[in-house]
Amino acid sequence: MIKIILPDGQEKQFEGPLSVEQIASSIAISLGKATWGAIIDGKYYQRDEIVTVGGKLELITEKSPQALQLINNSASLLLAHTLQEMYLDIVIAQSEASGEGFYLDFDLNPSIKEGDLAKIEEKFKQNLASHLQVQKVCEPFAIGAKRYKNNSYLQELLQSANESAICSYQIGDNFYYQPFDVVSFKLIKAFKIMGLAGAYWQNNAKNKMLQRISAVSHFSVSQFEEMLKELNDRKERDHRKIGKDLEIFTFDNLIGPGLPIWLPNGMVLKKIIQEYIREKEWEYDFVEVETPVIGTDEMYKISGHWDHYQENMFPVMERDNEASVLRPMACPHHIAVFNYKQRSYRELPLRIAEHAILHRFESSGSLTGLERVRMMTLTDSHIFVRNSQIKDEFKRCFKLINEVLTTFNIKVDYYSLSLRDPNNKEKYYDDDQMWENAEKMLQEALDELAIPYVPMVGEAAFYGPKLDIQIKTVLNHEITVSTLQFDFLLPKKFNLSYINSKGEISTPTIIHRGLIGTYERFIAILLEQTNGVLPLWLAPTQITIIPVALTASHLEYSQKLQQQFKQLKIRTIVDERDERLSYKIREAQTSKIPYQLVIGDKEVAENVITYRQYGSQEQITMPFDQFIIQLNDLIINKK
Repeated sequence: MIKIILPDGQEKQFEGPLSVEQIASSIAISLGKATWGAIIDGKYYQRDEIVTVGGKLELITEKSPQALQLINNSASLLLAHTLQEMYLDIVIAQSEASGEGFYLDFDLNPSIKEGDLAKIEEKFKQNLASHLQVQKVCEPFAIGAKRYKNNSYLQELLQSANESAICSYQIGDNFYYQPFDVVSFKLIKAFKIMGLAGAYWQNNAKNKMLQRISAVSHFSVSQFEEMLKELNDRKERDHRKIGKDLEIFTFDNLIGPGLPIWLPNGMVLKKIIQEYIREKEWEYDFVEVETPVIGTDEMYKISGHWDHYQENMFPVMERDNEASVLRPMACPHHIAVFNYKQRSYRELPLRIAEHAILHRFESSGSLTGLERVRMMTLTDSHIFVRNSQIKDEFKRCFKLINEVLTTFNIKVDYYSLSLRDPNNKEKYYDDDQMWENAEKMLQEALDELAIPYVPMVGEAAFYGPKLDIQIKTVLNHEITVSTLQFDFLLPKKFNLSYINSKGEISTPTIIHRGLIGTYERFIAILLEQTNGVLPLWLAPTQITIIPVALTASHLEYSQKLQQQFKQLKIRTIVDERDERLSYKIREAQTSKIPYQLVIGDKEVAENVITYRQYGSQEQITMPFDQFIIQLNDLIINKK
């Protein structure tokens, strides 16, 4: 007797083994037809797979959250088979799928070219139409591993999997090791290859460069078309494309991967943001310092970064019996600022801020434009407080962060309360009382602020809990923009002290504050959330002045206007190219310049300006002084 527990808690009993389809049909005939497969007590079964043991049932249909994941899993398997048929010498390395698509990595010489992708897509669709059958085959590890003895990539994956059995998928005479669940190929109704690129094996630049095909699939043709539109929209809103189109930043492999180069437009944008951040920090009583971009290995051993963060640090530089490292964070440096003299309780809170240049060795496979880089500038601060000041200072810092993000109109996804995993004594400093006190205090502060947070166990820093403000990128990456962290540990490690009101020695607490995170990541977020249409106060070029004709009168008036704007610190260019007026206006729109001034005979004769705002067809004529009042209102109020 097999007992199946339905999602609503009801129980159904069956005399003996039966398929998933039969179980679903016993509930409702329509459900049997709609079912793709099932999860019973955590184990996945395909639609026609025989169930021999009971448990809690979850039926999988196209309405299930994992539906697209299963479709993309299955499409990646069929693509592997398609490539194997077309290229007999190909070595399939690995694939990864999500609800938004998949990629397949492989090794082939000579390599596949862009021109081959159409043929691969056509062959895939032919295989799809031929209703190929897939069989799951599970074997003892020794037997299963022999099937892939000539595939070094799969051998590496199998050894790291550390399993007693290997489950493969058989299509005809070919076997494929893909450690995920699939559905019938006939459920794949749409498929498209999105691109061909290179990818290091295991995202490690020391390994061989493989090829990667990215693709998407769907169970619905109409929904697939909508998905393609959304993916194209995301591509247009990807900060890497916007950054290139607007000439904000670039990279050069000769300089090094993950090392951003700020172009003139990007430098203007970065400096404007920095000026605003400095104004806000001054308003909130922060004092700015500048500290070295390197530190001794001994300093990071004391702080604990050496033990907990070394894999993300650049290699040690050794010379003349000295060992230094590019700093991954500036905490110890700011501790040195606090510690250079004996402090009094009257000096606390001491709010030390720095636009700190940091270096972190991110894996080459994880580098993503400005979102994830190896050299960055962090809006960093460490606030040294008495214990009685912790909550109030946390609230004050959150108010500052909230004001800044609101000014930039940044859309927050959610607030993460990052807590330690109390069972992980290796990752987190082993002091239960310290952790319990810190987490309790942080939760109380959040509750008093009525911030709707999501507890995330195991996401804390090694020295304390933190509040992370999370953002979703157009690539659906979840990244942190701002952070506040409590730290009771580093003050002890560095023997920090101040003289309290009783004349006794006391230990301060540190609050780590990342105001907008790194400039690199923040500007990536800003470009994506604005689609590159920056508000006037942030736009690298605020106005383009376009003379209707390259006559002396038009050019002289345009240049005169530019000098007047320059005196008012308004950033302008004069487009003196010998091109059609319509072309110049269209290019200014493409460059997303907030205002275009068109200067013709009327403007020269009447000493006025005619402007057109980005995204508008309307042309408005007014005196220069009136236009300046309008601009200043937008710039001062940061609109």
